[in-house]
Amino acid sequence: MGGLRGFREEQEMSEGEPHSPAWLTLGAASRLLGVSESTIRRWADSGEIRSFRTAGGHRRVAADDIRAIVEQSGQRAASGADRIGSLALARVRRRLARTRGTPLMAHLQSLDEESKERLRLLGRQLVDLFARCIASGARHERYAEDARAIGREYGRVLAQAGVGIGTAVSIFNRLRRSLEETASQTATEAHLPAERAVEAIEHVLELADVVLEGMADLYESLMPVQAGSARSRNP
Repeated sequence: MGGLRGFREEQEMSEGEPHSPAWLTLGAASRLLGVSESTIRRWADSGEIRSFRTAGGHRRVAADDIRAIVEQSGQRAASGADRIGSLALARVRRRLARTRGTPLMAHLQSLDEESKERLRLLGRQLVDLFARCIASGARHERYAEDARAIGREYGRVLAQAGVGIGTAVSIFNRLRRSLEETASQTATEAHLPAERAVEAIEHVLELADVVLEGMADLYESLMPVQAGSARSRNP
């Protein structure tokens, strides 16, 4: 990716057009993000980034939205797992941002700051794990131990915050759906061969199952303690 320096250069190249500092051409956005113009166009069509058409019918995309993706990617060029992870993380954040008003997301927002920060860190670790799986083409078993550990830590944070297992699973499934959709689109955007892209997506789905199993393991390990606590309160 071109980073913020490249971002400023692309803006300068657009001068002379109405409101040029606020809008970029598809080509400029494509160069900055390292993805195809068709990918930028698809994001615009789905509303993930703002856009408009000039009087001549040319598409322009919001510079602020592109800048946000550049910043989220660490303001540096990336390749392999880093590049895939940058794309995936930006996409997951945009998807989750559109669900902020839902009861589940409201439940998450009610957690204390330490718990929310821990969940954000685990989310980034999970995206990075999925990105490494996609980039390497290795079977999911190679990453199963890390996936289970992340799942257990998710469970630990949520359980300590008083979140029941049913709500915890629903929260994870919300993230899981975003990750699964992101894995499919990111594999395509990373220009993986079709067969490898399908395999990578299958491995990501299997990894997601392992994460959920890790979360369930943690809650199951707490059940005797919770049951004993309940009996002590209800003699």
